[in-house]
Amino acid sequence: MAEPYRLNRWLVYTENSVASTQMWLRDKITELPSRTAIVARVQTSGRGRMGKHWESPSGGLYFSFLLKPSPPAVHASCISLLAALVLTRLLRKQGIQALVKWPNDVIVEGKKIAGLIAEAGSFPESWFVLGIGVNLAEPPFVPDRKFLPAGAWSEFGEPPEAAELLKQFLLEFDSCWEGGDESPIGGVLEELNGVLWRRGKRVFLSGGNEKFSGIVSGIDTDGSLMLLTDSGTERFNSGEVTAVPEERR
Repeated sequence: MAEPYRLNRWLVYTENSVASTQMWLRDKITELPSRTAIVARVQTSGRGRMGKHWESPSGGLYFSFLLKPSPPAVHASCISLLAALVLTRLLRKQGIQALVKWPNDVIVEGKKIAGLIAEAGSFPESWFVLGIGVNLAEPPFVPDRKFLPAGAWSEFGEPPEAAELLKQFLLEFDSCWEGGDESPIGGVLEELNGVLWRRGKRVFLSGGNEKFSGIVSGIDTDGSLMLLTDSGTERFNSGEVTAVPEERR
């Protein structure tokens, strides 16, 4: 294991290749302090949401970070949303009109530029791990992706070096949320709703064996998605959001 370096409040490890940055951290939970990050040039078995494989082409930014103990359960989804907002901010500083797709993607012009996956547990001690993958140089090939094709930062502007983007991300994340019992999105909720993908437009939300349709009205203080449905405003804590067929691009 390579020697780590310090970046503000973070302890950062770098590896040339790992199976998964998520698993790298999970395997070392007891020996690593909170606010440890691991970045890898290549992941050979990257993990996405719902058990999907995360493709990791060379030239992207792939990292995960550890928080101990795990923040309150109500904040778990909010941490992912804050991280997505931070990435969106960094893209927009370059004039790239990025959007946050609830609950954990970053979208530019109908293409997925970045994805996030959050995991938490109580064994062998309380922990929370967030994994982030950003396509910088080129998009991955995802043959079974049914909507929102993968894209890369380079399609819309000059991508930063992975190490520089990691530095910018961690410092920006710290400036937004110091941790503890405060909501990660409490101070940025208005900004988050201002860059929310499909806000004011109709979407499908599927989870388990159920499917809902409604107009996206925003994200609530607890990170849930608010949809205006035929029966009024409903809030959802999980699910997969897609545009209605007649409005897909």
